[in-house]
Amino acid sequence: MRLLVGLHHLELGGSQLNALDLAVSVRDQGHEVAVFGNYRDQPGPVVDLARQAGLPVIAVRHRAERLGHTMPVRPGLSRALTRAVRGFRADLVHAYEFSVALDAFYGPHLRLGTPMVTTVYGMRVPRWLPRYGGLVVGTAQLVAETAAIRPRAALIEPPVNTDVDDPAVVDGHSFRRRHGISADEIVIGVVSRLEPDMKAEGVLRTIRALPLLDDDRLRFVVTGGGPSEPDVAAEAARVNRMLGRPAVVLTGPMDDPREAYAAADIALGMGGSALRAMAFGRPLVVLGIGGFSRSCAPETIDYFLRWGFYGVGDGDLDPAPLVAQIGELIGDRRLRADRGDWGRRLVLSRFSLKAATHTLQEVYAGALRHRPAAGTRLREGLRVAGHKAAADLMPPAARQRIRRLLG
Repeated sequence: MRLLVGLHHLELGGSQLNALDLAVSVRDQGHEVAVFGNYRDQPGPVVDLARQAGLPVIAVRHRAERLGHTMPVRPGLSRALTRAVRGFRADLVHAYEFSVALDAFYGPHLRLGTPMVTTVYGMRVPRWLPRYGGLVVGTAQLVAETAAIRPRAALIEPPVNTDVDDPAVVDGHSFRRRHGISADEIVIGVVSRLEPDMKAEGVLRTIRALPLLDDDRLRFVVTGGGPSEPDVAAEAARVNRMLGRPAVVLTGPMDDPREAYAAADIALGMGGSALRAMAFGRPLVVLGIGGFSRSCAPETIDYFLRWGFYGVGDGDLDPAPLVAQIGELIGDRRLRADRGDWGRRLVLSRFSLKAATHTLQEVYAGALRHRPAAGTRLREGLRVAGHKAAADLMPPAARQRIRRLLG
């Protein structure tokens, strides 16, 4: 099989890193794999990571990072994907996240009949996505929700390469020394792309929690970059001035952040980053949006296994609940060790890269068997365009009427 993996951007992020891990693992099973991605100004670090792993990369410059309002496709990227499929002679396209999935649908799938698989690692699957082809989601709840509108999605929770994300093979002491953190200080660590839509809120809430925790041993270390980095830096500077010490440390992004995970005593995060922290044996508090935070523990794990390592709160951004969750771990070294050991065992048993690769290859086989005729592809393309336009333009009641009409 010749597989083209499409990424929705080439900056560091959980979806991109998961895609690369799986692409390399599939390649190692004997398949030919290449990576496609777009960028605005210059190719991001994912290009270097892919090439270092031995994967050919097709990087295309394009000004639109997201789908336009009411538009089901970015025409330039759709044409570029079609050229890439022809040039690589791809048998299958695997698109990560729905923007590049629609570019692939209206490009190589509609024009050439190339089968495709879509992975959505967000917290919702748009109803206007194509209703055939392989679909991979990251939570059991999304599997249940999508079953009402399309064939059953495959569950592949964000995979972890436990051979390299392992506290036995990565030393965090040099990371701490580089950032002036002593052995007796307690590091609260987060590795995250700083995005305004999802991730920056939890990081800002944590910075605001530090004065309430009132412990001079604490250092909050933020590893990552992104559009919200200036806002995070400004809040960090404000709190550091208030406390009279460098309580918040911003390292910027790291191509390989394993040392940052290993250096933490307590981890914060969501999605794949949360699971990587657990692989390093670190006790975890899961962050979300709308004020959500929750400790990951044996008594809360059922929630995360159903809804994913994420959550949506009630909109109250008071850091007090997060203060209590972090404070519980600060005050009990044995609890930190027990939670860390339990989390490592959980990741080894459920979230390994090997198991995810096996499931993914079954999804690929199913997609390759299903090759809809040109008329079916065209009708589905018209339905998707109508649904997306309705979703973008109309109030909820009108959207429901359009959905009933279009099916």
